[in-house]
Amino acid sequence: MTPSNNPSRAWHVFTASADVEPEKSVVVVEVCMTELDRVNARSFFRRKGDENSDSAGKEMTRLSGVDMINANAFICDFAFDPCGYSMNGVDGDRYSTIHVTPEDGFSYASFECGLSLYDDGHGDISEVLTRAIDVFRPDCVSVATTYGGEDYNHEVTKRVERVLAKKLGLKCRSRLMDEFPGSGTVVFQSFTPRRK
Repeated sequence: MTPSNNPSRAWHVFTASADVEPEKSVVVVEVCMTELDRVNARSFFRRKGDENSDSAGKEMTRLSGVDMINANAFICDFAFDPCGYSMNGVDGDRYSTIHVTPEDGFSYASFECGLSLYDDGHGDISEVLTRAIDVFRPDCVSVATTYGGEDYNHEVTKRVERVLAKKLGLKCRSRLMDEFPGSGTVVFQSFTPRRK
């Protein structure tokens, strides 16, 4: 378990390893967002007359801007009744998944993706995070970045902090790094609004 400075938040990390050399450096980014923007969260409520969960899911994907996080991805989306959303997207060797609970007072969204450490024409981690977070505009964000093998890059961690500061005015309140022999490194960052 990777703790944070906030006693109500902790990150449970499970790892496994195999003797396989990946063709390129890939990171897994897991983002937990709470206190979503109320206006943006409205996109994840079913509307009267929605035919079924599949067509409603496609409409939520389009209205919310989820389809622009990775415009090349093949997306399988689903709307829950009366509200909520789930999505899986695939673009070559990249994947993403989103789950949303939009109700005011306990709104939550998670975003996970696997992407290259280096911009391979799809955008780097800061661009992907900017697009994903722009869909939800949360007040609190936790980011866990998992690097395989020896791929840990401190500059990527700093880019995440700069993006959240610039885009949302969030300050990194805690940053922890744990190395897991044979599996890689996990960096956990927790962000909340800057004090006024």
